[in-house]
Amino acid sequence: MTDNKKTNNERMHPVGEDRAWSESYYFNFVDPDKKIGMFTRMGFRPNNGWADALHVIYLGGKRVAFTYGRRDIGKDLSVYDGDLCAGDLTLTCEDPHQKWRIHYDGPAQDIENAEILLTRSKERPDGWFNPETLKMDLAFDCITEPHYAASGERGHFEQSGKVSGSIQIGDETFDVDGFGVRDKSWGPRDWGAGTSSDGSSSGESNDATEGPTPFVNWFSMNFGDHAALGGSCFRHKDGVMRGEGWIQRDGKSGALKNVVITTDYETDSIIHKNVVLTGDIEGGEKVRITGVVTCVCPTKIPMPGGATFVNEGLAEFTWGDRTGYGIAEHWHAVKL
Repeated sequence: MTDNKKTNNERMHPVGEDRAWSESYYFNFVDPDKKIGMFTRMGFRPNNGWADALHVIYLGGKRVAFTYGRRDIGKDLSVYDGDLCAGDLTLTCEDPHQKWRIHYDGPAQDIENAEILLTRSKERPDGWFNPETLKMDLAFDCITEPHYAASGERGHFEQSGKVSGSIQIGDETFDVDGFGVRDKSWGPRDWGAGTSSDGSSSGESNDATEGPTPFVNWFSMNFGDHAALGGSCFRHKDGVMRGEGWIQRDGKSGALKNVVITTDYETDSIIHKNVVLTGDIEGGEKVRITGVVTCVCPTKIPMPGGATFVNEGLAEFTWGDRTGYGIAEHWHAVKL
């Protein structure tokens, strides 16, 4: 892929006819010393007439700052190339595939235990969050080339980077320095459980003895400036979460094949607490990574007859003698 085409993929793409067509920007990072992290996703849905932004800061323990905002948009997304804003979040491309800036200035819900977001709003107790002002200014400096899982009319790439800046929540200020992963997607995006590539069903089971059965596991992790990994697994007919991904190590990119993720959960909950990833690195090297999930922030997406919960877990990963940090994300379809 030429440099010009790569640069163009940082910009908006022609909009397809599918009502679920979306163009989205995602960033995450973790400061390994302070154990503070972030994920943010801004999505433009021109055929629905709006763009939205979900922006969450992990503040240690199970505490998070949670924000969400929307704006009305038109169908020609090219006019928003220099206007990536929704709610109080702004994303700025300072140099394509080299440097981005993530800026937030506005209200936030300071939540002591993010797991309360699994509970229906009307059933949450008084004082389940404290209203605060959140200010954040982060620079995301890309340290590897983008890895493309798809391109053309339906595209997706991921890229690792180094992140630095400041976060202020109320009267607390944190200077942060860490690593993260960004991605860019365009094309139809359906958040509901559907059918996996092998034809198997991918809905959440209500059989309590079977336990949680997510239909997507997405992961990203950074082991300092040594390596970054990412990818997705989907539930197959035998119940196993299988997929593939990418690895960027010592400046070189490669494929991650035959990925399998297994998960332990909190009792009677869809909150995940431990994950194990196994797979093969291009060339034959085996990989086994264990992860301890320290905080899960559930995001509820209403669906006909229920909801999809995208549970974003901040995790500490172990790969041999290396320690890394990142996100273990599980998607659950739940009937309500």
